Amino acid sequence: MAEQPRLFEFRMGERSPDTLVVSEANRDAARLLTDWRAWPGGALALAGPKGSGKTHLALAWAVEVAARQVSPTAAPEDAAAIFRETGGRLFIDDADVARDEAMLWRVLDMAKADGGAVLLAGASAPRAWITAVPDLRSRLSALAVATLQEPDEALMEVVLRRICREQFILLSDAAAGYLARRLPRTFAAARQLAAALDAGLVKAAKPVTLPAARRALERVQSAWGGGDG
Repeated sequence: MAEQPRLFEFRMGERSPDTLVVSEANRDAARLLTDWRAWPGGALALAGPKGSGKTHLALAWAVEVAARQVSPTAAPEDAAAIFRETGGRLFIDDADVARDEAMLWRVLDMAKADGGAVLLAGASAPRAWITAVPDLRSRLSALAVATLQEPDEALMEVVLRRICREQFILLSDAAAGYLARRLPRTFAAARQLAAALDAGLVKAAKPVTLPAARRALERVQSAWGGGDG
């Protein structure tokens, strides 16, 4: 029998399960995703700030369990059809932003009634999402939540490399390791450092050198009011 193509393969790019790094920052969330058959009400929310790797983690889960991704603005009947096709395994990214509330209510209701595994990803926990439908607000507030913590050193280097690549900046191994050891352990710090690199570089194919990384770090530390520790 021919091997079945993996879902999401056409759109994952560097977010392959093979490139996922599990560290102390995302270990608890990864464990909850692994135990997807036990999600209360057949659904789970994955919360983490921009750049935290929640989409990477969610897509790795989706590939593992043969889930399908549904747009947060999909029509209720389309989402319901996909729910039935996949045995209830769905992933909805950016569910905290623009969304079809009738669709979200429909799939959560189906998951609770028929059994399923609906994963909702957003920057904050669902209880903080603004919703117009009271019953949906109640259902979202009751969801179990897996929260991604700020990165440790191991994850910080991965996050920093990814954010830089999104701005067409390549880091040398020496520069990436140097910065990961010295930056504050926050996703915001990684984004600020990438912005400092972007402002001080002429875009080229060559990776950022250690001296250039030191200069960028000095600039952001000056803005933060600190020094190189």
